[in-house]
Amino acid sequence: MFDSPSARLRSGRVECALQERVIGTRSAAAQYQWFVFFLDDGHAVAETHSGEFEMSGPAMRWGPLEEETRLRLSAGSSGYYLFFAQAVLDDAIGAAAESAELRMFAAQHLVASFGRADPLGPRLETLFQRILTEARSNAFGAEISVAAYLRVLLVLFWRSTDRAPPAREATGRGQGDVTQFRHLVEAHFRARWSARQYAEAMGITYDRLHDICMRTVAKPPALLIRERCLHEAQVLLQRTTLSSERIAAMLGFSSASQFTHFFKAMAGETPGAWRKQALARSADSAASAPRFADWP
Repeated sequence: MFDSPSARLRSGRVECALQERVIGTRSAAAQYQWFVFFLDDGHAVAETHSGEFEMSGPAMRWGPLEEETRLRLSAGSSGYYLFFAQAVLDDAIGAAAESAELRMFAAQHLVASFGRADPLGPRLETLFQRILTEARSNAFGAEISVAAYLRVLLVLFWRSTDRAPPAREATGRGQGDVTQFRHLVEAHFRARWSARQYAEAMGITYDRLHDICMRTVAKPPALLIRERCLHEAQVLLQRTTLSSERIAAMLGFSSASQFTHFFKAMAGETPGAWRKQALARSADSAASAPRFADWP
């Protein structure tokens, strides 16, 4: 069934002839956490924990890979699929100011259909073709290329859906401020901004920011900032061979010892000890990469 050799992603082209086919059974891709399918022609039914959704090509289905995840393609239908690990999604989302909102969008079960005259359909199909080519190649940098294409695909999909009004308008100023704070943290946590600097950039007092964070996620802003920095440090320790000194510099620490002190206070062990344990866990399960999808 699978056409690409990477341990962190699998992609392929599926063409149904005279029989229905089922894509996305959890047991067939247990090491992956995410799933996206582009139906270029025909019909399919997307099954999730919340119900069934009919698809008529061109259409796309995106979401977390769960026990209930299925895509049933009718006879004569065709499309592309991609299973991928959390690490690939993290690379695709990146660390731009918009990344926090994009991550929240990507965490959903999403289904969208496009009219035959909609130019978005051919653009998405081209992206899937390029993803398939890279994934099959197993060449140097293939996963980086796939993540780049996946980011474009996700942004185009995001633009195509009907999104809710901005949080500030929909649920009041407090939630809008949380969203703004999240975006600022994504953009500036490597510069080691303090909570008061974020409050100043938002045009509110520190006490107001503290109150908003406590009411919304039951954590003070300073802890949220430290947790974001810790998550980035864990990702770099697990997925790169960079030294603690290099990671410390990338995250804005004045020295490796300052970074080690921060990391041990947050994680309970030194960066070196954590990396050793994380690599051991990775050997057993591709799902062990640190996640940060629900902040705040």
